[in-house]
Amino acid sequence: MSIFFVSVKTGIRQSFNFRGTASKSEFWFFMLFFMLLYLLVALIDEATAATTIVLLDLPLGNLIPMGMVDPEVGLLVLLYRPIMAIPTTSATVRRLHDAGRSGWWALLWILPVPVLGWLYLIPLLCKPSKFQPLISS
Repeated sequence: MSIFFVSVKTGIRQSFNFRGTASKSEFWFFMLFFMLLYLLVALIDEATAATTIVLLDLPLGNLIPMGMVDPEVGLLVLLYRPIMAIPTTSATVRRLHDAGRSGWWALLWILPVPVLGWLYLIPLLCKPSKFQPLISS
């Protein structure tokens, strides 16, 4: 369980670091944290918020990532998404660097169509590391 907390701590601390690498375990544990926290925020939002916002009704709402998957959200979820966008993007960029790819591939989270880009991006994120740790003798 400690690797989970170390990965979360590293992901949060390096939120604005778009250079370097992130191991597979570091990336996927951070994404697990992101999804679990998202689920918790969504449950709290559902239990407490009476009003929901229909993302597709907003200007350019059809271009909002996850707008097609979860079009009606409460205020907490609407605030959570942009707050966590930078840490998850930086973790994705660092993971792509570790897999030997350009960080620009992270744009597939949102372009050209959010869900379709994921089908190509997720296998890239699962690739093994191109950088092996140096073993000193």
